[in-house]
Amino acid sequence: MPNLISSGPAVAARSKLRRHPRMQRIAVRVLTLGRRGEGYERRFRSAMLTCIRPGDCVWDVGANVGFYSELFATAVGASGKVISFEPSPACVATLEDRLRDRASGASRQIVPVALSDEDGDAWLSVGRGNTAPGNRLASSEEPLTVKVRTVRGDSLLASGHEAPAVVKIDVEGFEGEVLDGMGSVLDLPSLRAVCVEVHFGILNDRGKPHEPTRVSRLLQAHAFTVKWVDRSHFVARR
Repeated sequence: MPNLISSGPAVAARSKLRRHPRMQRIAVRVLTLGRRGEGYERRFRSAMLTCIRPGDCVWDVGANVGFYSELFATAVGASGKVISFEPSPACVATLEDRLRDRASGASRQIVPVALSDEDGDAWLSVGRGNTAPGNRLASSEEPLTVKVRTVRGDSLLASGHEAPAVVKIDVEGFEGEVLDGMGSVLDLPSLRAVCVEVHFGILNDRGKPHEPTRVSRLLQAHAFTVKWVDRSHFVARR
């Protein structure tokens, strides 16, 4: 099993400028505005927040630099917990920075792994930038990749991680693999909602054009009702 951490030293960046804490925070703000511009994912964000109750444990799968993790921490309150799963070392360093700078009452944990359907190792493409939201698992070692650990959600549950009430998944075309590794998690009576961003273009490029239908049926088989909130996002509830 990989080393699971709640905080730790930041990974060394590629230049002195990037290592400067103030410049790192500015970069995070620019990145966040670029991806989460006015109206971006608004309905998805609202739908997710309606699923979360004070005291919940939320798994943020594909946390990137922590935009949603912070929203979830506010929603669960002091009695709740947010676990951020993120394989990118640079994103993990930024998550740690944000956790220190913006401490909330909620319990927070950072787990530096990619959730998938196997426990092992994989390559993460970082060609879009070390903390880019579009970074995703690669089929093999390529230029501009970093080696990361993959873990099944069921393995984390078996090792003692707190069971989630809500799971959010945004993993750039590997949402099927994440759910395939969560059979026991999906059977948990305490799990009320699974919120997923579906990357149709990436799935087509991977030769998996029917994956959204398969994933929807998988969740329905676990007694969830799937509702699309826009063209790229759905929320499965029960």
